[in-house]
Amino acid sequence: MARARWGRRAAKLGTALVAGFAAGTAAAVDHSAAIDGAFTDGSTNVTTAVTGVIALVAIVTGLGMIVSILRR
Repeated sequence: MARARWGRRAAKLGTALVAGFAAGTAAAVDHSAAIDGAFTDGSTNVTTAVTGVIALVAIVTGLGMIVSILRR
């Protein structure tokens, strides 16, 4: 009798687990396009920042050279 009771509970638990997993996979949405878009935006931002830093260094170096030449 105890074995039959646990058998029914195990069957109910197994059914609930299978239904839960099925619902979880059905609710999964493909976000690969959003991830690719975010990666592209991030790459663009990094490229812009690096370009800005290089331009700033070039300007400061150029101004430093001009000031050093004018001091002579």
